[in-house]
This record gives sequence, C-alpha cells and structure tokens, in this order.
Amino acid sequence: MYDAVGASAAPSAPIAAAIGEARATVFPAVPALLRALAESSVDPQLLASLRTVISAGAPIAPEVARAFEARFARRIHGFYGSSETGGITYDPSGECAAEGRSVGRVLPGVQLRFGKGKRFWVESAAVTGRGIFRPADRGELNERGELVLLGRAGRMLKIAGRRLDPAEVERALRALPGVSDAFVAAHGDRADALAAAVASKESTATLREQLRARLASWKIPKKLLVLPEFPRTARGKADVRQLKALLHGA
Repeated sequence: MYDAVGASAAPSAPIAAAIGEARATVFPAVPALLRALAESSVDPQLLASLRTVISAGAPIAPEVARAFEARFARRIHGFYGSSETGGITYDPSGECAAEGRSVGRVLPGVQLRFGKGKRFWVESAAVTGRGIFRPADRGELNERGELVLLGRAGRMLKIAGRRLDPAEVERALRALPGVSDAFVAAHGDRADALAAAVASKESTATLREQLRARLASWKIPKKLLVLPEFPRTARGKADVRQLKALLHGA
C-alpha cells in the first residue's frame, strides 16, 4: 500500500509541504510543476519520503529531469498514455527522461501497430469499445524498443518549399541548455517561415546561435519569442491557444 499526492500546475511550496506532511511515497505530476520544484527553494527533506516521481501529460525536458534529480535525489519516471487508452508506455529506470531519448517502453499487455506517416494504433484491454485506438501522435520505436514521439499528426508545414514537422524544431529547442519547453507554428506574417515560443532564461541571440549547430538554416524560426514560462491549462499542459496568440502579437 502507498499514499499518492497528485498535482497539476500548482504552487510548488504548498505541494512540497503536503508531500512532507502526508509522507507520500508516489508523486504523479506534470512537467511544469516538476520544473517549479526543481527551481524552488523548498527544503529537499520535504520530498524525502518519495519513492516514485512520475511525469505525465506532456514530454519533460531532460534538463528539468536532471535538475530535479540533482536537487531531490529522486529520478523522474515518464508516463505516456491517454484517457482513451490508459497507459501506453512507462520509463521504469528514469533514464529516458534524464536523457530525453523517449517516453519509455511499451507497457505489458499493450501493443502498438504503426501505419502510414508513423501514426500508430494502441491495442490493450484498457481501450474501450473495439479494443484499439489511434492517438493523434506520431512515433517510432528506437533500438531499445522505446517509443519516441515525433509530434502530432496534421501539423506538417511547408517551409521554403519543403515539408517540415514543427515537432522536429521543438525537440531541437528543448534540447538546448536552459530551455524547459518550446512551441513552434507557422509565422503569422510569412507563410514560408516559422515562429517559436520558448520557455527559457537565455537570450534570443544565444538560442539562435545554439540552434545553428543543430538545424539547417531554413528550419530556424524567423520569429523567436522567449518567455520566462509558458501559460498553462488547468491540467498543467502548455496552453496552445494562448501561445499562438502571443506569437501572433509578438
């Protein structure tokens, strides 16, 4: 038996206090809260009772996972699933989150079937109805048998006469030091260019310089909006509607 404390994008200090008071052993959270805890001044002893820390709702930046482990001596275990399918993958070692290489291995009893465009179907006893469901995500299995998410279906853009999935640029941005999240969309004023919002403390010039070593020049966003943190939904996910509005008005 264990006690669990769940949280979305709530203030870090009250959450840490609740964990310490309850002596909770399992802590499911979203990346935004885990980042807030990693950057906070809360006493690490408040989280000393935790055995398992789970990140769900969105991919967690490896920098955040490493910072959390360094501060609280607890690894973050990634979990990927949906309300339609239940759990799909899990990262039991915490290495996937720390290295940013995947969302973990496919759970026992779950089967993935891949189709055109790297869309996949999930088959498991947790899927209601026909027992099979196709999420909006695209993905592939790496050499370790772990699921690597490649972005959402239907987001392909045409940039400089070439097709590009903005998720590729988002992954490159999230891999930069000091970046905790990224969102990429079509440029509002230029149909053949990209715009990006980045949650970071780094300057625009620094981020652009680092991107040049990772991406072809035509993939680097023409508009780059740096924010201290992303607006969040009630569930702790990045608020895409607000991000698009911010990019349009930047």
